[in-house]
Amino acid sequence: MTNFYNKIKKQALFTVLVFCGITAQSFAQKLHKGLVKDAFGKPVAGARIDAGTSKYPIISNKSGEFTITDTEVDTVYISKSGFLPFKQASVNIKDYSFVLLAEQNFDSRIILPWNTSVSKKYYAGAVGTTSGSEMAKYRNLNNSNALAGSIAGLITVQGSDEPGFDGSSLIIRGINTYNFGGISTYVDNVPLPFSQLDPLEIDQLSILKDATANASYGINGANKSLIVTTKRGEAYQNKINFYSQFGFIKPNAPQHYLGAKDYMTLYNEAAVNDGLPIRFTSSQIAAYDNPDRNMDQYPDVDWYKELIKTEAIQQKYNLTFSGGTNAIRYFVLLGYAKQEGLFKYGDFNEKAYQFNSNNSFDRYNFRTNIDFAITPSLTASVDLGGRIENQKSPGAGTSGTNGIWLNLSRYPPGLFPMIYSNGNIGGNSQFARNPYGIITRTGYNNIATRNLLGTTRLNQNLDKLVEGLSVTAAFSYYNLYYNGEGRTMDFASYELQPDGSYQKFGNDVSLAVRARAAAQNRLNIFWGKVDYQRTFGTKHELNASIGFNQSVNTRSGDDYPYATQGFFGRAFYNYNKKYIAELNIGYNGSENLPKGERYGLFPSLALGWIVSNENFVKSDHIDLLKLRASYGILGNADFGIGGDARSRYLYLSNYETGSAYTFGNNPASAGGRREGALGNENITWETNRMANVGIDFEFFKHRIGGSIDVFSERRKDILAYASSISSLGGFATKPFNIGIMENKGLDWDVYYKNKISDFSFAIHVLGSFVKNKIINQEEQVQPYGYLYRTGNALGTPFGLTATGYFKDQNDINNSPKQSFSTVKPGDIKYKDENNDGVIDVYDQVKLGNPNLPQFYYGLGFDFAWKGFDLKVLFQGAGSRSVSILSSAVSGFAGDNKPTDFVLNRWTPATAEVATSPRLSLGTNANNYQQSSFWMRNGRYLRLKNIELGYSLPQSLVSKVKLANARIFVNSFNLYTWSDLPLNLDPEFIGAGLGSYPRTKSFNFGLNVEF
Repeated sequence: MTNFYNKIKKQALFTVLVFCGITAQSFAQKLHKGLVKDAFGKPVAGARIDAGTSKYPIISNKSGEFTITDTEVDTVYISKSGFLPFKQASVNIKDYSFVLLAEQNFDSRIILPWNTSVSKKYYAGAVGTTSGSEMAKYRNLNNSNALAGSIAGLITVQGSDEPGFDGSSLIIRGINTYNFGGISTYVDNVPLPFSQLDPLEIDQLSILKDATANASYGINGANKSLIVTTKRGEAYQNKINFYSQFGFIKPNAPQHYLGAKDYMTLYNEAAVNDGLPIRFTSSQIAAYDNPDRNMDQYPDVDWYKELIKTEAIQQKYNLTFSGGTNAIRYFVLLGYAKQEGLFKYGDFNEKAYQFNSNNSFDRYNFRTNIDFAITPSLTASVDLGGRIENQKSPGAGTSGTNGIWLNLSRYPPGLFPMIYSNGNIGGNSQFARNPYGIITRTGYNNIATRNLLGTTRLNQNLDKLVEGLSVTAAFSYYNLYYNGEGRTMDFASYELQPDGSYQKFGNDVSLAVRARAAAQNRLNIFWGKVDYQRTFGTKHELNASIGFNQSVNTRSGDDYPYATQGFFGRAFYNYNKKYIAELNIGYNGSENLPKGERYGLFPSLALGWIVSNENFVKSDHIDLLKLRASYGILGNADFGIGGDARSRYLYLSNYETGSAYTFGNNPASAGGRREGALGNENITWETNRMANVGIDFEFFKHRIGGSIDVFSERRKDILAYASSISSLGGFATKPFNIGIMENKGLDWDVYYKNKISDFSFAIHVLGSFVKNKIINQEEQVQPYGYLYRTGNALGTPFGLTATGYFKDQNDINNSPKQSFSTVKPGDIKYKDENNDGVIDVYDQVKLGNPNLPQFYYGLGFDFAWKGFDLKVLFQGAGSRSVSILSSAVSGFAGDNKPTDFVLNRWTPATAEVATSPRLSLGTNANNYQQSSFWMRNGRYLRLKNIELGYSLPQSLVSKVKLANARIFVNSFNLYTWSDLPLNLDPEFIGAGLGSYPRTKSFNFGLNVEF
């Protein structure tokens, strides 16, 4: 008997005890009570009971109780999230009470477009998912950064870390068009960015990877999609949750720039190398050895140390309310987040004006999602979500602070101090825009955005007409208001002269109001669908839907409204829970195409076979084994050719302002119009044919599981300007559907999890390998085959092959002529690929892999023991090449200042061991050509996230009337392993070099549930 009860504990998580008795009479019907309990005898609230003639869903209350008005029912269904549904036919509730056992529900549901939710077990498409709760564990203010290494097939690339500008580019299964404008993102079926949503308002996020999942988007589905649903309340699951996080952001180690004495010494060396007179005398250089020197005359400024803080504060707070009853359910979120910038200075206090110009970002989020029953068969939802965002930066940084970071990497240490002892800002004719002055004396910019999204949705159950039939309709309104304002001022910089006077550069300009820039974007979207869901007998399950959607996006200014319109349909059939077929169709149009050619049909078909449900495969060790395949055709009409502003209406010719022409006897010029780019009335959408084959598996009581997919895509009719057409006609060429690319690869998501007594752990390995290839792009005819980009991957780097350094003048005289600039001993020597005796653009060859990773992966570990939990995530990339050619390695070129990279430069004494070319003063274009000399393996492994948490014991939290309480410490972007020198960031080489540096964060926080 003991073994029997132990077995029940292990296998059953859900016990439903239904007992009924006769109560008071109401409308000539008997009212019977039922009770839902779990395996430990605790009442289960929020369980849904479908039974009897009632079309109104019956939900168990907080005590687990429910009522029903029928004595005998054909079938009782009981379901609850996290448990397998229960079903029993021919139940006489009056005379029969019973205990129902259910195993743990290892199946989950995934979201698809247009409020479609399906069982993952019986879905044959390719979709990757995560939840808002998981994303919140990254403690990052931008959701796009929380997806790195967390979903198979998704590649994230983060550029800047600047507050408010720190989002990642998202790419699903690589790129197979050279008009890639990014994936499509949808929030509750509205085409909107999701990055600044609070993760705690996100319920589920799905990455749609194949044709089946994207088919309903049709003409906008080829680049694949990301969809987000927001959280909703659950009946009788009333909760209040408070979340707080406080932490620090620290910049990664900056470049090690040389001090004033080394700068001057090497500057003179570079001048001598170029045949120029030296700039700094030996006595000037020697003066820097005196610790008591006059710092106005002999400064040694470490600009990073002077201007950049070692840490900045970030913080985040949330309060959520959720719950409801059988009649109304609600979810409410209030959130606040703020991230400070890294500049030390920014306070301005003069006369009546006080402000801080340091860059910062703060955000207020709110959301209310309400679901209620109007009648037993008609339900409604009213959602309202919004954000208030404020981005502040110094006045000279109208689109971020890149200009400031650029000057930090250029301004020399010893020519002038940051601030003279008399308060003057240092500078000279060459370097007049002192970074300190830009931060503190150019005013400030404040970009305020207001986002509001409202949605009303109705669902009518039509079971009385046709069993399984329902209708849904929704209308959404989105408003984005942008307001840029601030104050402007400017500063003069000064250079100390030998006679003690100061030479002035620029002028001080008093504080003034910046011209206000405002814009508004309004989006109206309507969609509706008819659903039919029916099970025939015990073996046939049919789900079908057909719908319509339309949107109009109106922008302020002269922009024409953006409009989309289309139909979508889905039919799903499941036979005996073994064989699956799904047909999806999108019929969509685009205003980017000429009239009469705007609409197209985009079908897909998916098939699945659940092998583990076959009798000949039944095994205690095989929990799931599913094979699936899909094929479909999708389109892309969002062209965006090379950022061409005309990309919306490329079927139209345009006219532009031309040069003036002189008329009459008395010469007077008059402006006119001329023919610009020609349109092409025959353009059409890009067509992407997508195939996917996958396997899903779970073994050994769900301890091991995962998915593996192999995919192939071929995109035709890519719109481009044919470079093979001559420009001698005097006007821009037409765009043509001439491009062809293919994209192939695989992605995988595999896990192992187990529990041993109080210790549980999980290991999660996911990744993707993808390669694309340009099949045709109508290149100009090239004299040599190796010059063609066609046949290579998109973004493949081309350049010269470096063979070493010129040893001496004799070596130069006996080598092919290098046409970029006059070369001298110590300059980089290149290979003459075509043997014509000249090094030029015709000697460029393929140098490596594209910068976009072809191999991308994540490795996660989760551990838990007696209230403690530890989460570790590594994210990495490989099969990519990067060029380190930047201000960090280019010495004095381009007004840069040298780092310690040049310490091992070429000189006659170091010729055999040198790792960088001779120094020059920026006139040497030869050394800074794109070449193999600067290419490196771009692989890296990053410790992306690590978090240690502790959940307080229930015996303790219950004493203070809490449901749960957890404290945690966390670090994001803690450490990176790569082959690159100089602390260069492998994900984005420019980080800290003309743009905001890569940062790491350290956070601690508290999460309390009431």
